Amino acid sequence: MELHYDITKQDYIDFNLNYYTNNAVVQRSILTTRIASAVIVALGGTALMYWLKVLSVVSVVGYLALAAVCFFGTPWYMKRKVVKNVERILQRANNKQLCGPKTLTLRENEFELAGENEDTTYQYEAVQRTASDAAHYYIFVDEFSAVIVPFSAFTDEGQKRDFYERITAHITDEALKC
Repeated sequence: MELHYDITKQDYIDFNLNYYTNNAVVQRSILTTRIASAVIVALGGTALMYWLKVLSVVSVVGYLALAAVCFFGTPWYMKRKVVKNVERILQRANNKQLCGPKTLTLRENEFELAGENEDTTYQYEAVQRTASDAAHYYIFVDEFSAVIVPFSAFTDEGQKRDFYERITAHITDEALKC
């Protein structure tokens, strides 16, 4: 099976947002940041007002409101930072080959990804897990990097299903399949 498709900047953004949303370590880190920032603002602001001898109900309510903004605004801010960082990375000259036309060839025991300045062969056993969103398959070949395959690369649902079965054939843990 040979697939021809283009990878766009949006495909890389979608991959990173999918990783951001579905990685337990990332989500735990964000939750910790949310809680810590809210506690620091609420307690720190209240303590500051107390030491300055201007503590009042209004100042406590103000700092609690600011803490709520920190708690609920952190995920939005972090998501925005992910998008900006991906855009910045893709603008670098040495990363220009990440986007553009790709050819993914599935063979008997391996698959090959070819594109501009890229020709990489992977054994099916190298696939650690798969993920998907509304428009892509992500074939993880290590903890942080994946081959992005947009659904637009497939001519029909049968080809899409065959691709998925071949890619995931060596993944024994069903939880690691999308």
